[in-house]
Amino acid sequence: MLHAKSMLNIAFMMKIMALTCLLFLNGGQSHAAWFEAKGQAKVIDGNRAQAKRVATEEALKQAMLFAGASIQSVHTLTNGLLENEEMTIRSTGEVERLELIDEVYSDGMVTVSVRADIFPKMKTCSAQNDEKHFSSTHFLVRNRQQLAQGSITHFDEAVTQRFAETMRLNTQAMKMTHIAPHTAKFKNEFTDENVRTLSTLSNTQFVVVGTIDDLSITTEAPSVFLPWANGESMRNFRITLRVYDGVSGGQLFSNTYQNEAPWEFDRFEIVDEFSAMFWRTQYGKAIDKTLQTAILDIQETVACQPVTGRVLGVTYDKVSVSLGRDNGIDVNDELFLYQAKELTDSRGRKYLQYKLYPGTFVVKTAYAKSSTLVSKEEGIIANIQEQDFVVKK
Repeated sequence: MLHAKSMLNIAFMMKIMALTCLLFLNGGQSHAAWFEAKGQAKVIDGNRAQAKRVATEEALKQAMLFAGASIQSVHTLTNGLLENEEMTIRSTGEVERLELIDEVYSDGMVTVSVRADIFPKMKTCSAQNDEKHFSSTHFLVRNRQQLAQGSITHFDEAVTQRFAETMRLNTQAMKMTHIAPHTAKFKNEFTDENVRTLSTLSNTQFVVVGTIDDLSITTEAPSVFLPWANGESMRNFRITLRVYDGVSGGQLFSNTYQNEAPWEFDRFEIVDEFSAMFWRTQYGKAIDKTLQTAILDIQETVACQPVTGRVLGVTYDKVSVSLGRDNGIDVNDELFLYQAKELTDSRGRKYLQYKLYPGTFVVKTAYAKSSTLVSKEEGIIANIQEQDFVVKK
């Protein structure tokens, strides 16, 4: 991650246009295209080179996401724009060439226009476009005394809601469908059980556990030449996010993200952490950028996880399940049913045992959030119970 101060007040103006499409008939590649994009960054302490790098990275990242890339590899740009530097763009797309169109400095900002030749790779799995549903509780603030400055006592709730909204706006196949109206500490010895309980109650496949680790403020000392002036206050934002499989309780993802930005409010000012004004500040924008990065990382982790749901009801020849069109399920899709049972060994350690029901089940009717299945073998459905699991392969 770039140094946090170099990211202050980034406001990228996206203007992406596919200029030329080339189809490689013999090479097995997908379409290649030129994409033009703009990025904007603030020049801090006169460091134009760093501001240019931030603006260029933003422009390139947005072009790659627009081209259908997700995040995953490191490319070294060798055309002289970022000579001898590595730009971390973890993507399924490849940057063949990057050209600088122009760079404009005005009012302490730099606007960089780039043109990138991008070759998106083929999608790696069939589940990539299936909608994944997440649940969470309000993210835990480790040190609530740090909420005193600004009186942002509901910051945990505000950031969790912002995370859900950012996920909705920045992804097409992930959605936070349930936020429990409380904060859960999720102690390690109870995490598996708590995760599975929340997943069951919310009918979601994945559970996000967030911990806001640091919201501390550091204030620069006033200048000796201007002793009456207030020094600039910088506020940290460090968050740890973990994603769990709601069926097994197993952890799929864990990472910590850190950023900082100017805290633009007076020491005794009461701040509304839900307000649009707060999220337009440099600190609010820094949080948004951090959440966007985290969500893209989570998207990469769960993209190829098969969509899993629960059995809602069973009759002698039909099974109702919690997967529907919103999850990419359609009529005649083949699904598999299984049971997950928790076992305890002689040492008190708990394990999950999976039992796959014989046969294949076909979607007869698909609704928005549920489906009706029948056995492909047209046999009588036996032993399947509510809260068993269904998976799309």
